[in-house]
Amino acid sequence: MKRRSLLRTIAMMPFLSGGFATLFGPTKTAKALATRMKQRLRPSYLSWPDAASWAKLKDDVGGNLIEVRSLFGSCATEPNGAACLDALKNIDNPYWIGDQPAGTQVSGWLDAWAPAPSVYAISAQSTAHVVAGVNFARNNNLRLVVKGTGHSYLGTSNCADSLLIWTRAMNQVTLHDRFMPAGCEGNASPVSAVTAGAGAVSIDLYNAVTTEGGRYVQCGGCTDTGVAGVWSPVRVD
Repeated sequence: MKRRSLLRTIAMMPFLSGGFATLFGPTKTAKALATRMKQRLRPSYLSWPDAASWAKLKDDVGGNLIEVRSLFGSCATEPNGAACLDALKNIDNPYWIGDQPAGTQVSGWLDAWAPAPSVYAISAQSTAHVVAGVNFARNNNLRLVVKGTGHSYLGTSNCADSLLIWTRAMNQVTLHDRFMPAGCEGNASPVSAVTAGAGAVSIDLYNAVTTEGGRYVQCGGCTDTGVAGVWSPVRVD
């Protein structure tokens, strides 16, 4: 086959796939393509969940559904207002940024992504709240994003027109004197360990494990970075 003919055939493959789907029913490739191209709803869509649906979700998550506002959105209309001045005052404080549902630790990447707040956020307090949020997004075909403190330099915890599952409040830290991994009984000795919630940051572990527990745990030097609910070994000093 000549190179020109080969290139022409490759260019026509998407159209041929659609033709085969029309003549012989949907193929596996056509179904996968349709799934990838499925549009998620935006607030401007007529099928966007109504107020009653959002109220039901708020009830399902114990009232922990909040509307999200851009950190500097108020500065455009009220530059001398309390919200704008508060944001300008605290924007250099990474802990303050992490405690804001619209906060991101970096201002984006040129030609890649820019901070864009979600429409609503579930300030999750438990696994049940996370489940309720995931189910709501799936059943209503919504964009869904998960964020602890917004430390993703790639912008993966940031998504415009989305429902945010915000795990910052799930920052519990629990120390275990004799932790045994599941299935390791008889093959390993118990060790000291710490369980960190999905919203815990390094300073939470340092405080609970070292300052209060008299033990040692190794996290990063950037103490406002989330530890994402991992199991971390600790040792007694």
